[in-house]
Amino acid sequence: MGSRILAGRYELQDKIGEGGMAVVFKARDRLLSRFVAIKILRPEYTKDAMFIESFRRESQIAAGLVHPNIVNVYDVGKEGNIYYIVMELIEGRPLSDIIKEEGPLDPYRAADIAKQVASALSMAHKHQLIHRDVKPHNIMITQDGTAKITDFGIAKAVTGGTLVGEQQEAVMGSVHYFSPEQARGAYVDEKSDIYSLGIVLYEMLTGKVPFDGDTAVAVAVKHMNEEMTPPSELNPDIPQDLEEIVMKATNKLQTGRYRSADEMITALNFVKFSKTARNSGGLTPALAKGAKGSEEVTTGGRKKGDDAESEENEESGGRRFNWAYVVLILAALMLAIPASAFVRSMMSGSDPNEIRPGDIVQAPEIVGHTLDEAEEILKEFGLDVKVGMELPSNDVAEGVILSQTPDAGASIKSGQSIEVNVSKGKVDGSVPDVVGKSLANARTMLETYKFKVGVVSEEVSETVPKGTVISQSPVAGTTYPDGSEITLVVSLGSEKDVARSKFNVEGKSLDEAKKQIEELDLKLGEISYVEDINRKEDTVITQSPAPGMAIAEGDTIDLVVSKEPEAPEPVIEPEPETPPAPVTNAVAVWIDYSPAVNEDFTMTVTVSDSVNSPRTPLSQAARHKSDNGESFSAEGSGPDGKVLVFFDNALVYEYDVNFDTGEIH
Repeated sequence: MGSRILAGRYELQDKIGEGGMAVVFKARDRLLSRFVAIKILRPEYTKDAMFIESFRRESQIAAGLVHPNIVNVYDVGKEGNIYYIVMELIEGRPLSDIIKEEGPLDPYRAADIAKQVASALSMAHKHQLIHRDVKPHNIMITQDGTAKITDFGIAKAVTGGTLVGEQQEAVMGSVHYFSPEQARGAYVDEKSDIYSLGIVLYEMLTGKVPFDGDTAVAVAVKHMNEEMTPPSELNPDIPQDLEEIVMKATNKLQTGRYRSADEMITALNFVKFSKTARNSGGLTPALAKGAKGSEEVTTGGRKKGDDAESEENEESGGRRFNWAYVVLILAALMLAIPASAFVRSMMSGSDPNEIRPGDIVQAPEIVGHTLDEAEEILKEFGLDVKVGMELPSNDVAEGVILSQTPDAGASIKSGQSIEVNVSKGKVDGSVPDVVGKSLANARTMLETYKFKVGVVSEEVSETVPKGTVISQSPVAGTTYPDGSEITLVVSLGSEKDVARSKFNVEGKSLDEAKKQIEELDLKLGEISYVEDINRKEDTVITQSPAPGMAIAEGDTIDLVVSKEPEAPEPVIEPEPETPPAPVTNAVAVWIDYSPAVNEDFTMTVTVSDSVNSPRTPLSQAARHKSDNGESFSAEGSGPDGKVLVFFDNALVYEYDVNFDTGEIH
């Protein structure tokens, strides 16, 4: 496309990418003199008012996220029927291209990328923002290996590989990566992003997605109903711990996944890369092969069939390397180390088997036990139990643990807690207490109890954090029919929180801006000055974050402020040098009359060169064809002369003349 200016500021240059919903351009921010990426929505999505409002709201929230693994959003705007997002320009490649070109990634590298993406999701989830479309195409990898996720909150459209439901919160995301609840059109929360990240990790480790099909619907059905092939069956070099993380993150049930992105990061930090799923016994592949008895060994430590070779070596005076001695030496060393620890512990009076705070232990299985039983079991491992939610269950008795995090067998430090969800017994139709919970957790809890979230209103509260349920109707404990709607009142935060959400100092004086920043408990960041003849000096031109974007207490506000243009310094033009006069030469040009149509005709000659203006030394002069021709003297300067000859105003001859050398062509 040709150069176009958006908002009088962003100069569009090259198209650098496109997708089902938007086209991305490289652009220059003329105000701040920097390059940015601008994503422009395709026209077909600008006609849906609900889509546009959701796009605007969630993009503004995303713009408030500042994190090293999130592509920064600088601005959100509209010009005419063009809706656009201004983003950080990333020098790198999409993760999808890397997987396509390199195939399965090294497990350590895959885990590192997953941790970076999980860290970005953690930040978003803490701001009540669900990505909904975590996939390799939306993860950029910079030249130094940093992963940056993009496209928060704008994946709400239908492409060839995307499904959308009819609920208020539509089913979104590329079908190969979205969760079973997205496929069903059910409630989407933070754990939906964790599922998608698990699929991305699966693809990084194997080079393939776990579910594929001819249609989007077929793939969605597989996400809901089919068991996933363990990644180690496709790549046996995957660490066992890493495979367990993939399988837990992609559990069909939301309650079976990691409770948060931070919890998934913790699990990734404890991966033992030396222990593969193929060889869960912890031996190296070579020793594992021997341990499985794949080679028959005699009591002397040699394989059958080696006798002849051994005798041959002995006869030649050589000595055969005896692996039995090596095994005995290794065994002695393995026994000596704990034995020495035992001796030291006896001398110091401590129990050698005692678990100390900070020791790494394996989490025991406590699902199916009561809380009292779980406490006794965990006490032996130096662990505590923490109750997460009490959920109804028609299958598990009241007071019995339904699930635990981390799972049994996972590595955990002594002194930490295992979080559990406990059964409340059969559903009795009573409304649960969701006051004090986030709106997302309240919704999950109510749906578990077979209720629906009804009208959600918002109120200012100086005591209840933003996004937290203040009250519910009916109150907890009320008996209500299944499927009934529960009305919730959610906190908007304090008066200052509300004021920060409307913070806009553009067009105000710098002093006024500083005053508002201080009153709202914000921090004044960098002030940049630009010349602007249309505004008074010290007027705020733009602010970052932009108006309407999420701003929290303590956030830094950068300002661009006007200043009067400086008077230009007078420019003294040097006296022009008088060029030497051009040398004029005459060149004889023979003009043949034979092309003339009539016996009596008029002839016109024009001469031009690179020095003098075009001229006509001969105009409408009478000539006779029977005179055969004449030699015409053309005068000019330089090598680029041209002589045109007209008979009765019709061009007959065109000569290229070098007046310096006299050559004619």
